[in-house]
Amino acid sequence: MSEINEGIQVSGGVFHANQVAVGTGATAVQNIQTIAQQLQESGQGEVAAALTQLLAAIETQGILPAAKTEATEAVQAVAEEVQKETPNKFTLKGLLTTLKESLGSVAEIAEKITVLQKAICLMMGLPTL
Repeated sequence: MSEINEGIQVSGGVFHANQVAVGTGATAVQNIQTIAQQLQESGQGEVAAALTQLLAAIETQGILPAAKTEATEAVQAVAEEVQKETPNKFTLKGLLTTLKESLGSVAEIAEKITVLQKAICLMMGLPTL
């Protein structure tokens, strides 16, 4: 009979991780504030500020809970992509375009998405996404 181990076993060493998921269907998400802090420390303060301002706008606007959850997850994906050594501009463009199309009717959110787009383009040395 075989045993299924859905845990973490560490023996004779130290385990370090930014995020960990354990078990069937588990997911690990790094907090956007943590990513923003890391971006700030690496000299990407404009992107960090734009991420946190967009997230705050999503939280404070009167959008439906399901849309708020999906938007927050999309911002999380943008934050994770931007943090990579070589971010994928197509992934970023797709996420930001979808956010703008989905929530663009809320003026404050649309403005924050535009600010984030510009900050990311400056960071990556690209024309506007």
